[in-house]
Amino acid sequence: MIYQLKVQLKDIRPPVWRRLLVPSGMTFAELHDVLQKAFDWEDRHLHTFYITKTRGMAKQRIEIGNDGSDGRDGAGYKEHKERLSDWLVEEGDRCLYIYDFGDYWEHELVLEKIMVPQPDAFYPVCLKAVRVAPEEDSMGVGWNLEEIETKELTAIVDAKLASLRKETGKTAWEKVPEEKVKEARATQNNIWRALLEKAVAFKLLAPWQWMDDDEIFLVIDPETNERLYCSVIGALGQEHGMVVYIGEQGYESLRHLFERPYPEQDPVYTQRAVLISFADRDELSKEDYELLRSQGMAFRGKKQWPQFRSFVPGYYPWMISEEEAKLVTVALDQALEVARCVAKGELSLPVFLEDGKMFARIGEKKDGNIVWRDDTVLLAELEGEKKTPTYELLVEPKLMKMVKKIGQVYYGSIEFDAGYINKPVQEKRGERPYFPIFVLAVDVNTGFIIHSDMLPLENAEMRVQKSFLDMLLRIGKIPREIRMKKETKQMLAPVLRRLPIRTIEVSRIFAAEHIRRTFEMF
Repeated sequence: MIYQLKVQLKDIRPPVWRRLLVPSGMTFAELHDVLQKAFDWEDRHLHTFYITKTRGMAKQRIEIGNDGSDGRDGAGYKEHKERLSDWLVEEGDRCLYIYDFGDYWEHELVLEKIMVPQPDAFYPVCLKAVRVAPEEDSMGVGWNLEEIETKELTAIVDAKLASLRKETGKTAWEKVPEEKVKEARATQNNIWRALLEKAVAFKLLAPWQWMDDDEIFLVIDPETNERLYCSVIGALGQEHGMVVYIGEQGYESLRHLFERPYPEQDPVYTQRAVLISFADRDELSKEDYELLRSQGMAFRGKKQWPQFRSFVPGYYPWMISEEEAKLVTVALDQALEVARCVAKGELSLPVFLEDGKMFARIGEKKDGNIVWRDDTVLLAELEGEKKTPTYELLVEPKLMKMVKKIGQVYYGSIEFDAGYINKPVQEKRGERPYFPIFVLAVDVNTGFIIHSDMLPLENAEMRVQKSFLDMLLRIGKIPREIRMKKETKQMLAPVLRRLPIRTIEVSRIFAAEHIRRTFEMF
């Protein structure tokens, strides 16, 4: 595709700008070359890019640095690897190009249009150039605005871009054998088409009119033997759809949700589930809409558009995977059967937790076919024997030895907490963001923050243990008493067993909750 960009120098009056046509597959390094020629810069200074709006959503500045340095703020992305189409996706998406960190020339780029390339055309092209830019190293002082007509200047700029032009052609992925492309698309389409058709049928049936969200039923997938706990939502007239809680983790998060209707921590951090809901058109993400469009589906009216979200403990809600799509299709198919039986009065579903049992639809393979049967499962059988998680000492032994040598005592009481915080981190473009672990230690009497840390999700147990020991080394004292929640205490048990610290298990750490909520506001 071809992008029409408007590029304007900021903080310059009268305005200086260019309207350009560039290939969407151009790298930011190549765009840098285009902008240097378009504004008649001499490429003698450092530069960087900042993404400020992508996929229709405003972003805190994401830096794409130049190849010669780490950018201005420690860029996580490199311009020779990142393409325009990776970040400028929808019309109206924006970025900044900063040239010369001394003069600090800011160019604002706006994606105005996305167009199909013309046959045998060469790009980049300058459609319009308004006013010449200030001279290099001038800081705008003594800028002598040359009176060059727009038409003439446009021709000059376009001529300078001629050396950068390439014919639009096929990219490497387009050279994959056609039969393989068709085969992959057919397989993928079958999965998503089946899912969407079941979701539409579920919406038309509208079982939330006679089913409540506490009437949980179980579906066992015959292919994977995965347990899918289904809850129809929408009886209160709010969000309509179904939540499918997946596997043992899903069951635990479901049970936790019903046992603690007002949890101290947002359930989004710990749920293992897929949400099927129906949204307005303007509530869909680009990926949601592309999925529907790829299957030739469109809807009219409010709350008619199918939407799917995956929930995994510790991770940000995301688009569902193909594996999840297969499971959810099975769940929806059996949910339609269950809902029809309930509507006819042929089936009465037990209330979750109250009745101690659950209705189940169990799929089994027999003679190459899948056979479904009804069953009732006791919750005690689903839960089995609850085991207390056990953790090993994961930190370096020398770090433990250093802490054990501390001779002084901290006589105050400390509250120590480690939990998720709603500050999603996406380490690589396209990867699912995670919620980092926020570690906080507060003096109970004074309310002073003794220690804080923000940890990646990977190897969380080791990192929490290390953060705890780092705190002790930093204050140079061993606390006489520490209060912490059960989960944190279990994680730190291998460390605490080796230290003369009295630990008090508490249900909530109010100071940490308050500070976490305050931090999430910024």
